[in-house]
Amino acid sequence: MAQQKTELLDHMSFEFLELLRKKNPAWRLLASPQAPFVAAFLYKEFIAQNRRQIAEQELISRLESYIDFLSQGRSDTLFPRTGREYLDAWANDEHGWLRKFYPQGQDEPHFDITSLAQKAIEWLLSLRQQAFIGTESRLITVFELLHQIVERSETDPELRLAELERRKAEIEQEIIRVQNGQVELFDETQIKERFWQAMTTAREILADFRAVEQNFRELDRGMRERIATWDRGKGELLESIFEEHDGIAQSEQGKSFAAFWKFLMSSSYQDDFQDTLDKVLQLRPVQEMGISRNINHIHYDWVNASAHVQETVAALSQQLRRYVDENFLEEERRINQIVREIEGKAVSVRNNQPKAWEMEIDGVKPEILLPLDRPLFSPPQRPEIKDDTVDAGDEDISAEALFSQVYVDKEKLTDRIGYMLQTQDRITLAQIIEYYPLELGLSELITYLVIAGENPQAAFHPEDLEKVFWEDETGKKRVASIAKVIFQRS
Repeated sequence: MAQQKTELLDHMSFEFLELLRKKNPAWRLLASPQAPFVAAFLYKEFIAQNRRQIAEQELISRLESYIDFLSQGRSDTLFPRTGREYLDAWANDEHGWLRKFYPQGQDEPHFDITSLAQKAIEWLLSLRQQAFIGTESRLITVFELLHQIVERSETDPELRLAELERRKAEIEQEIIRVQNGQVELFDETQIKERFWQAMTTAREILADFRAVEQNFRELDRGMRERIATWDRGKGELLESIFEEHDGIAQSEQGKSFAAFWKFLMSSSYQDDFQDTLDKVLQLRPVQEMGISRNINHIHYDWVNASAHVQETVAALSQQLRRYVDENFLEEERRINQIVREIEGKAVSVRNNQPKAWEMEIDGVKPEILLPLDRPLFSPPQRPEIKDDTVDAGDEDISAEALFSQVYVDKEKLTDRIGYMLQTQDRITLAQIIEYYPLELGLSELITYLVIAGENPQAAFHPEDLEKVFWEDETGKKRVASIAKVIFQRS
């Protein structure tokens, strides 16, 4: 306790806080004149939608659209720079609010919000005025955690048995009360309070994953730097790296993440969590709170966030294996050494050739080429080019169509289909569009049909038509009758 108090005093010293104000990206974001603009956009694109990475072109398009939206009705220019310039500035070392990287197998850079920037935005969210501040549920949670600590740390079997007997007696008394019709139920306030606390904790878990991933990524970066600058033996380097890797796996954070991942991957846990959450969302007090649709699949967001952490750990292991398996400089030096030894032996026997010397070549056979095996000549087809004269036109055609192009992210739509198939074996395109309304109109609908045509698990039923609705940019409702498309889980 004394050590923890000393660490807090050091953390809140004037010198450390002055350094933190200059170096910490979260503090820089809150102190920036552009904080409302940056925080609002990053929350809208990353945190609110639980997205872990966005392609550069898509994010630039969304940022420029957001800038145009904020600039409507203003005579002055609030944001004079382009979307690309803003993203590059937010991702540099001076700001540190975005992480720019290349996913494996892709040549387009992607962006993700950093853990410190998310922490600053979460702090801004905590400033909003809440409808009520729940104290009862948090107090009960504190008591339950303390009871668990005492119960699971007690080594005396008699005391453990006494505690279990006490809980057994309480359960038996509750059974008797229920049998007599005395059922104690939560009122609406208690239900809302506990649900609010549960969902707040669930969202905090998503925020913690970025911090955990950042810690593993810093380990990977440090390991790469040590490999690049190491000038001693390979064994010493590998020993230090393995010790550090084992230290992280055995650390409190490593053990906690491993236990969380094991619990999250349990099929029984997933089914139990989904059933319990569905029952809670059907309660009238919970529905009155206006819960977001993302809450219904929060555990799948946990799985996706955990997968990103696992990918970072896999990249660390791959870098280590590459260093162990491939050492090009040492192999090249070894080959040169063997060549020099061969040359030295050849010079030594040039003027003193051995008397009994012969050389044999194994596997010599004639090479047979049959003329009829060669393909026949086929003359290339020459294209016919019309030599028509192109005259200059005098029509005054509007060029607005060149600036009204839309970008449809095919990968994003594919992820939506896979996301929906996580909870059911088959689903129709109309159901997907009902859950994810069309934002780009007919272009997005056509992209869905292209994905269905390329997916072997999708089937078209022309005899069964279904209608799809959306609103265009003018707010007018549109409807399209298309063949029924069914996606199945692979």
